[in-house]
Formats: sequence, structure tokens, C-alpha cells
Amino acid sequence: MSITSLISPSGEVGVQDSLWHVAYSDNSGQTDFKYVFDVYNGNTQLVRVKLFPDPTTGRGYFDAAPVVRNEFSVSWFEPTGTGVFIKQPSASGEISLTYNIRVGEDYSGLTTLNLASGNVTAYNWRPPLFNRKQSTTSVYANNYMTNRKKVGKIGIGEHLYIPYKGSGTIRLNYQTYDGNNTLVASGNSSTYSASGYVQLDIGTAAVNTSAGSSVVTSATNYYKVRIENQTTSQFSEWFTVYVDCDHRYTPYCLHFVNQYGMYETMRFSKASKLSMSIERKTYEKLPERFTNTEVTYYDTNNVYHETKINYASKFNWMYKLTSDLLIDQDYVWLSELVTAPIIYFEYESDFYPVTIAATTYDYVVQKIDSLKPLVVDIELNQKRNGFQR
Repeated sequence: MSITSLISPSGEVGVQDSLWHVAYSDNSGQTDFKYVFDVYNGNTQLVRVKLFPDPTTGRGYFDAAPVVRNEFSVSWFEPTGTGVFIKQPSASGEISLTYNIRVGEDYSGLTTLNLASGNVTAYNWRPPLFNRKQSTTSVYANNYMTNRKKVGKIGIGEHLYIPYKGSGTIRLNYQTYDGNNTLVASGNSSTYSASGYVQLDIGTAAVNTSAGSSVVTSATNYYKVRIENQTTSQFSEWFTVYVDCDHRYTPYCLHFVNQYGMYETMRFSKASKLSMSIERKTYEKLPERFTNTEVTYYDTNNVYHETKINYASKFNWMYKLTSDLLIDQDYVWLSELVTAPIIYFEYESDFYPVTIAATTYDYVVQKIDSLKPLVVDIELNQKRNGFQR
């Protein structure tokens, strides 16, 4: 008698949610019986956990998510790729990871390992508010893996990141239009081999690079792009990108990890404001200086003595960014921005990690709140030291 069943998560499961494994043994009624769960990433053992069986069912319940989560990273961002197809995050801890679960028994002073085992592929997704464990990513097959509306606005030379889900030989289809909504140019990029998940940049420069010529210019009113999967003969939705030529304000883009562990872009094109917080360390001294003949309050150059000495200081910068007017769907999508584990602020072609200062978020509803922009305060995570005295 030994382990008679091992039930593991099935289908597409997210590592940011629970990953329960359920084991049953005919020996679970033995005195001091424990289930022994081992989790492996390849040949590397991540953890060994011994658990008493549930007193009602006799089964062992083990959640592997907290252990497997540590094997993931979202720091694979490569913003300076050439063309539309930037990068495919790996299945070894970037977008997904296949781990091995092994279960054994421990009782009567004897430990027996690996009596049942199985492999589980977990994806770097976080669970949604509603339909937890019910939602599926199958709706994103051969499509953009995003909850945003398929419309955006950027300036010439700016990036617009968005993820794509699909396997096979893919290419970009594009169409450009002028101010009269007249089709100016259309065509395709060269092909690209996709193996599940692809990070895209559908900004103006990337599209021009993939098209092989400057099909998007300042005379372009908007352009449309989609991904054609030549292997499956399927197409993604058209994504419409408006070219913004309004230069009243300096626009800034935030690039962040979305719900599915891939990168997206939010553009803030209205008024922005830079501010700075200062942290000082000081000590005090008497204003008088004593000599053999007098007490002075200033020196021979009429410079007064300090009573407070600023001996160390640190500076931290913040930006207040303001977007265009947004609809309900935008606010639902942008909740992923404020909860993102990594956010990059693009400034003059450099990318700075930032932190959203707010700890609450309001889902604006147009019927109640009317149209409103999103205003965020970001900490630039670029603290600097002042002069040491």
C-alpha cells in the first residue's frame, strides 16, 4: 500500500495564485504518518515539506505556489529591440516554468520518496478580481494578450509595447492613413518564428523598421497593425494607433508589467510636473566663537557663524503625470499599472525604474464621475546624495 492518487493543477495556471496538489495514501491512518512533498525545477530541489494528513479526508494538501514563485523574474525587459518583434520571454522562469512535484510517505521512522509524481506548467500571471480560477487565456490565442482597448496614441519615434500570444510563423500587417482617412500605404513585415508569447513594439519607429521604409511619418493621421499567423491562417485584431502631433505638453510613457507578466505602455500626454523631496541630517552649534580677548558672532569677512550644520542630505524626485480623458475600460486596464511589480519611465530614450506613490486606486465610471484623466505620482527611484560636511 502507498500513494494511490496525486491530483495536480491542470490547464493554464498562474503562479501568482495558489497551486494546490492533493495526494492520498492507503497508509494515511498510520500513527505519525506524514506526506512528503518535493518540488523540483529540473534537477534542482526547491523544497521538501512534510505534512500531516487532513483529519477528515486523510489526504495531503500542498500549495506549491510560494515556492515556485521564487523561480520567476520579470526583469527581462529589452526596450531597444529592432523592429516590431522584440523578445520571446523564456519558459524557464520568465513567462512560464514547468516544475516537477513528487510525493512520498513518512511513518514509523521510515521515509519513502517519490511514490507518485507529475509535471505542472505555471505561468507568470496574477489572478483577476472576478472569475478567479474560471478565467482562461484561450481568448487571447493568436491575439494581443492585453485587457486594453485596441486603440492608442503616440508620437513619432515613441515606443508602444504590447504582448502577443501565438505559435508559428507570424508577420506584421500594416495600413497607414492620412488626415482624410485615405489609405496611403499597406504591406507586411518579414516573418518571425513565435513559440508562444512575443513581446511586441508597435510604435512608429518599430513599424517603420519592420516595414523596411518610413511608412509612418508626421503626415500620417493614424495607422493600423495586426499580427498574421501564417501557420494557423489566423489574424489578431487590428490595433489602431493615432499619431500625436500636439506639442503643447511634453508626453511621457510608462512601460509596465501587465496581468499576464508581459510589458505594455501607457502614455501621459498632458501637463506634467517634476518635484523633489529633501532629507536632511543636521546638528546645532552655538552662534558664539570664544577667543582670549572677545566673543565673536561673525568672522573677519562678515560671514556669520552657523548655528545649524547640514552635514548630510539626500534627494528624491517625483513626477506628477496626467493622461488624456479615459473611459471605464481604460481605468479597469490601468489598475494593472498601479499594481505592476516593475514600471519603467522613459525619458530621452533612457528607461528609469519608478514606483507609483499612491496606495489606493479609484475605478472611475463615466456615468458617475464623467470623463476624467488619470493622474499618477511616480517616484523616480533615483535618490542622490548631497554634499557631505
